[in-house]
Amino acid sequence: MTTWTGQAQMLADDIREPGFACAAVNASAWCARVDPQATHGLVGAALALTSGDAGKALWATTAPCPDDAALLAAVTELEGTLAQLLEWASRMAAGCRAAFTEAMEEAQHARAMLASTDPGVRGEGEARLNQARVVLGDCEAALEILDDTGTRLAYALNCLRKVPDDLASTYEQPYQLVHDGGQLPHDGDFLTGTSREAA
Repeated sequence: MTTWTGQAQMLADDIREPGFACAAVNASAWCARVDPQATHGLVGAALALTSGDAGKALWATTAPCPDDAALLAAVTELEGTLAQLLEWASRMAAGCRAAFTEAMEEAQHARAMLASTDPGVRGEGEARLNQARVVLGDCEAALEILDDTGTRLAYALNCLRKVPDDLASTYEQPYQLVHDGGQLPHDGDFLTGTSREAA
């Protein structure tokens, strides 16, 4: 059976995958020339989930994100993944804390057995105390990992939830133009003024 520490470490490793996925979505957005102000949340989530290891992946050359709907859909999917991982981290931490409490009670009982005049009872008490100490140490190490993992997941989830608002505020005027029935040029380069200068 996997120890609590082993399970916690596996979860800590698992959150790296969506972290690199956040970096990939960000890279796709940047390749589409989305303003970095609109993707702060993706950057924050990617770095938090990978402990900074996804830094280079943020600038990777990849297929450009086709439109804002695709970007927001990808962010929503990542939100769902992180929410599930955070829920699992919370459940695991609760189970670990329950095991810690049980081991504490077992240790107290074992110490009481050590006071017995019966050598057999004392021997059993010593064995049970040693086992309880193993569980306590395992739970303490696991909870340290789980607390850190849960904190990073919650932070990353909060970052992703800001992306829609960041996108809307960054492109507030273009969105308003479309909302009012106007049309944007097919290619953003149309608005750079290059053609007017050449004329």
